[in-house]
Amino acid sequence: MGIKIDRRQKNLMRSHIEEVVRYYKDLEEKIDGYETDTEPDEYRKFWKDLRSRNQEQIQVVSRYMVMKCNR
Repeated sequence: MGIKIDRRQKNLMRSHIEEVVRYYKDLEEKIDGYETDTEPDEYRKFWKDLRSRNQEQIQVVSRYMVMKCNR
């Protein structure tokens, strides 16, 4: 059985995680813009790979929030 964490701490953690997710989503928008401005396929592949890893991070962070902060 897990450790009991009070609601105030869960809400604070959820707030922090939501802020981190916003940063990741802002980064995704920037990456999309950079990819659009990039012509060589090799460089475009880099941006696509970076965006993919960023999306994975968003999923990891969001999943943690759902599991640990009851959201």
